[in-house]
Amino acid sequence: MNKHVQIRELPEELHRSLKIRAAAEGLSMSDYLKRLIERDLKRPNWSAIKARMSGMGPIELPESPTEAIRRERDSR
Repeated sequence: MNKHVQIRELPEELHRSLKIRAAAEGLSMSDYLKRLIERDLKRPNWSAIKARMSGMGPIELPESPTEAIRRERDSR
């Protein structure tokens, strides 16, 4: 069963920008907002990112960032 969501007190400028973007994509504002929400929900949240990062060990670089920057600058 589909549910309805209402957003109240949307600033006029924000509403206008959403309407313009939706039209540029050839979508209704409702379809455009659904797509934005779906895209956002596919992205990992901060807790998931932190959990994934905590399982990673330190990264070993072949040279220090300072050396890499100096080498790049000297090559110019």
